Amino acid sequence: MKSFFSFKACAAFAAAICFATPGVAADLIPIKFSLSFSLAADAAPYLLALERGYFREAGLDVTIDASSGSGEAVIRVASGVYQMGSSDFATLVEFASRQPAVSPKAVAVIYDRSPQAIITLATSGITKPSDLAGRTVGGGATDGPARMFPAFLNAAGVAKDAVKWRQISPQIRDSMLLTKQVDAVAGNDYTSWFNMKANGAKLEDIRIIPYADFGLDVYSNSIIASISLLKEHPEAVQGFVNAALRGWREAVADPKAATATLLKRDKLINGDIELERLVFLLKTEVMTDHAKKHGIGPIDPKRMEQNIATITESFGLTAAPALSAVYDGRFVAAPAK
Repeated sequence: MKSFFSFKACAAFAAAICFATPGVAADLIPIKFSLSFSLAADAAPYLLALERGYFREAGLDVTIDASSGSGEAVIRVASGVYQMGSSDFATLVEFASRQPAVSPKAVAVIYDRSPQAIITLATSGITKPSDLAGRTVGGGATDGPARMFPAFLNAAGVAKDAVKWRQISPQIRDSMLLTKQVDAVAGNDYTSWFNMKANGAKLEDIRIIPYADFGLDVYSNSIIASISLLKEHPEAVQGFVNAALRGWREAVADPKAATATLLKRDKLINGDIELERLVFLLKTEVMTDHAKKHGIGPIDPKRMEQNIATITESFGLTAAPALSAVYDGRFVAAPAK
């Protein structure tokens, strides 16, 4: 798969917009925050923090925008168009290997377990990675699961040319699976499963094959910050992380209140489905045993270094970024030993 990342793309984004935001109070630092995908349950904790004024209390004027995927979110932040964002960690590592001079850094990890998976119908006969040989798999261009699909095949020992990849819009990806236009899709479990449920599917009709079960148990969605913001306004990064983590903790305590923030943004959103999606996400990817013990955000440096090595090998990258090139640990307390 051709790399999505290019310096020209970063420069084009940078030329499109400047850091200053009209109408922002002089005493507030403007922060444009890019989501890792569309407006859905995983955006709710950030919107909750925004609605409850936690970012403003930290001296920040925050705007939150959807994106087409982690690849776009990373480029937005690298270019300076956005100062912070949410990105899949593997996508960030790939970018840092290819564009080290401008790569953002993760400042807090939200998903302790990766949600990336192959999703297929139970009637497909696909139960393991090798069953994908001779089949057609659909996915996006810039979202994390699509970016990691070649790495998944490599880690699972499946030849890339044995599987036909069909690039399709994430907005229609799951419906194409339901209508059997593809044999399987690469997506996040909480995204694809609940999208299909909203279209009448039952859990017993769906089979989910997690990347994490086949050698890619890596950290996933993380809060990332631009190099310039980290250098010039570390206090803004700290304020954002504190406010965002507060939003995530309060979403755990009251997922219904968090989901309500989505409906205020888009009245066409199915609130019941998004509430179920958020509860599933929190239970499966966020509130792992590690997070229950240490809180949301902290990482295990040894595990992250192993993740970087795994991602480097799986992507066939020429060089593994150093831990310090992809993660800045100043903003979240290290786990107690």
